[in-house]
Amino acid sequence: MAQAEVIGLYREILKVTDVAQADINELLQVLQPDSLLERFAYRKRAGVAGGNKEFIKLKGTKGQIDHDGAEVKLEFENELLGFKCLHYSVTESNGTVEVTIVKKVQQDLTFGYRTVADTAVSPKDYSHVDQVVTLKKRETELKVHIPIVDDDEWEPDLDFYIELFDPNQINSETGVPERLKGDDTRCKVTILDEDFPGSLGFEVTDLRVPKNAQKVDVTIMRMEGADGTISCYIRTEGLSEHPTPHGAVEFEDYLPRHERVTFVHGENEKTVSIMLVREKEAGIDQPKLFGEEPGAKQVAEGDEEESAEEVCDVIFKVKLEKPEP
Repeated sequence: MAQAEVIGLYREILKVTDVAQADINELLQVLQPDSLLERFAYRKRAGVAGGNKEFIKLKGTKGQIDHDGAEVKLEFENELLGFKCLHYSVTESNGTVEVTIVKKVQQDLTFGYRTVADTAVSPKDYSHVDQVVTLKKRETELKVHIPIVDDDEWEPDLDFYIELFDPNQINSETGVPERLKGDDTRCKVTILDEDFPGSLGFEVTDLRVPKNAQKVDVTIMRMEGADGTISCYIRTEGLSEHPTPHGAVEFEDYLPRHERVTFVHGENEKTVSIMLVREKEAGIDQPKLFGEEPGAKQVAEGDEEESAEEVCDVIFKVKLEKPEP
């Protein structure tokens, strides 16, 4: 999106002529979405029907978005019937997605419609439908409802398709009726997950350990949601790749850990203990706390989080890492 378009959008949201004069707190407040649908409504270029439209407007207050605001150029349209919209988005909690099939001629038409799995699969994410119907001469459209499964497990947005077929044209190899020709005889449905799994991070990013401690407890916090089951890896490592005067040594100063930590639905805190094996040394001063102020710190997607742990006069690190997909 060009800079001028962005400024124009801010003017429209804030109802001001000069964005520079707008209050920054007001700007931040109005940009915070109130719902998952509002967040999705401003995703850029969403799906087949995105066209040249930079933003997608909500349609009504249902948990469904029909991406029909853009002018979609089709290379070939079916002459008899097709979908009114080629891309629908629906939240899990909506229960169903409603799609509209438009009849373009004034005559009786018998045809079928069926769902086709993609990243969304039946029956886990939606109910499969395969049905043959007849629209009479005076009927101009048919509204079809596909059940959507609402669960507590967090997932990324998932897609499946609905396509129209001719029940009298059977593929000789598959035995399945052929899809009707035309770019408008197939539409995509995106299921939006409303579950918020949250973010994981250390409660405190710098810890002091007494010289006579046998272990150090590291607390992992789950913030901004606790839906479904999520996990991360916790791993200890040395202060540096090269030996340093203050670098703790595995098995000499602490027992290394590298394991998966799992948070079940509703769980928002975990404590992991790291055993210390350094021998007691008299006369060593209490280690100093340095670095960031204590406080929750989130792990951004694709990033790692580190927490520096001091064992007497030596230091080692603890990291949180995202599991491989």
